[in-house]
Amino acid sequence: MYRITPCTALLLVSALALGLAGLMSASTFAADEQASRSCIKCHKRNGKLEGVHASPGLAILCQDCHGPKGTHPKKGSTLNTFGPDSPLTAEQRTEICLTCHDHQALGEVEWTHNVHANRLGCDQCHKLHPETDPMLSLDTQQHSQLCVGCHKVKQ
Repeated sequence: MYRITPCTALLLVSALALGLAGLMSASTFAADEQASRSCIKCHKRNGKLEGVHASPGLAILCQDCHGPKGTHPKKGSTLNTFGPDSPLTAEQRTEICLTCHDHQALGEVEWTHNVHANRLGCDQCHKLHPETDPMLSLDTQQHSQLCVGCHKVKQ
């Protein structure tokens, strides 16, 4: 049986709120959606565009997080990237996430969001485009073990 964790509940509520809020007008979204189609054409095929952030029901476009396509996929691309090789600082990556996700709500559901907000990018724990984010299905024991991976326990 699947257990809904506080993080999963927050993600579902955030997704619903974004979908209902209609952050852009329909005509603006339609024009911007056209710009995302070339991204989707390749990234769906290569398996790098899955999960909740790729859900068409949320009205999230590639450029909302990654910025304008520019010269991508050629060299010299200025796309915002996430993960360990990102040229963006943790603070810059987190700021992009906080354009949709509410910092206060995240902190209320999981206290570690407040503790790490100025030091880690969201992408250092969360996976943004796989089918599911492994962080959302961790039980308490697994969550604690993840903390120990960075924080050494003094004996």
